Amino acid sequence: MSAEQNKILCAILTAILILLLSSFISELLYHPKSKGNKVSYLNESSEVENIQEEEAMVDKKNNITEEYIEKLLVNASLEDGDKFVNKNCKACHDFGLPIKNKIGPSLAKIKNRKIAAVKDYKYSNALKSINDKWSNKNLYLFLEKPKTWAEGTKMSYRGINSQSDLINVLKYLSHITRLNES
Repeated sequence: MSAEQNKILCAILTAILILLLSSFISELLYHPKSKGNKVSYLNESSEVENIQEEEAMVDKKNNITEEYIEKLLVNASLEDGDKFVNKNCKACHDFGLPIKNKIGPSLAKIKNRKIAAVKDYKYSNALKSINDKWSNKNLYLFLEKPKTWAEGTKMSYRGINSQSDLINVLKYLSHITRLNES
């Protein structure tokens, strides 16, 4: 082996050694193995308070509360809700006035409207039997899993899996309701 090849090999091995050592040192600094050591940026009391607050917002049956939804709506994106609705909902539902039904009922003034109340739309018995209004909570639970919330519903959509998409859609529905009521 020539001296030049030895220098290149030595440089490569030195770089690998430095990489391994820095990885080992950073692992020791940021992921300590002993449970007794606390990392300086961890604030357990605020984490516990946040967890307790979220648990209080969600009841034991895992039903979301109106307060929890309102808290999530603060950071929801109206634009993302609009995109989701355009892609997933507008084929079956109309959102404008005058109210007209498609495959599904008009959602022009959905918020706080009585469930199964749009005229000239043939609702399933599952929705007709619910004597309530379309609150944030009811919309959330229905849009999350329609067939679970209203067993026997005609809506064939499987539900919205992503909580952020779901909250964005709720914000969009609130916005559309306000626009159509004014």
